[in-house]
Amino acid sequence: MYLEYLWAADWPELPAHCEYRSTLAWLDLADCFHRYTFSHAMLRGQNLTIFAFVGALVAACLTMVEHQRVRRLTSLLKLHAVKASGAEDPAQQCLKYLSVYSRLMDLAFPGVLLLVPFNLERPVMHYGCTLLVVSAMVGGVVAYATMPLAAAAGLSDQEEPTKELHDWAKRHQSLKWKAGVIIALHFVLPATAAVHHFAWLDATGRLFGLCEVSAILSYQIFLATFVADDFAASKFAPMPSPTRKVAASLIAGL
Repeated sequence: MYLEYLWAADWPELPAHCEYRSTLAWLDLADCFHRYTFSHAMLRGQNLTIFAFVGALVAACLTMVEHQRVRRLTSLLKLHAVKASGAEDPAQQCLKYLSVYSRLMDLAFPGVLLLVPFNLERPVMHYGCTLLVVSAMVGGVVAYATMPLAAAAGLSDQEEPTKELHDWAKRHQSLKWKAGVIIALHFVLPATAAVHHFAWLDATGRLFGLCEVSAILSYQIFLATFVADDFAASKFAPMPSPTRKVAASLIAGL
């Protein structure tokens, strides 16, 4: 949908004040950039309606599966935490990181749905909600990727449930470079915006738009990498097996 929009010939005309963008207030300046963004593509046709219904379903599934995964990892970490004491215990530290991560995800998933009523036709609320969601997602990614899960998993021997935590830690290690890519994209995005600001061309605008959508996709890809954890956690979840499979399969396909 976005790629079709990005290369479309029926873009709205840029406001005349964009020729003097160096002197504009931030809201007027943002108005000059948004025709290249995913937010503007959502205003076409029935995209907002589709996003509202599909987004609500996806947000509900993500929240359910994330809570299930966090509960299982929390229970494993608590088993390790009783074997050591002190604030410096890696398992205790992981529990704190995991609590922060869970709260941020609970904020981010429903926050995305606020972009439907607070779309670009309400720019102040739209940019406020966008900042809230991006901050929660990036904060959650950093919190999850940086928790010392490998150190916590190395506290004990190789017997159950220790081996299960070791498996979680191995999967967790592979997430760190992906988190680095997400953070890098959030530095590249304002850089491409600056390039477009000074080289006011459609090509640089498209580059900015692609970077914005890449940042959005990076969150979904990051969450999709949890599918192995989701299936591992589902073995211990008190919910029907078909529901577990549908929810985890949906997350894997995002």
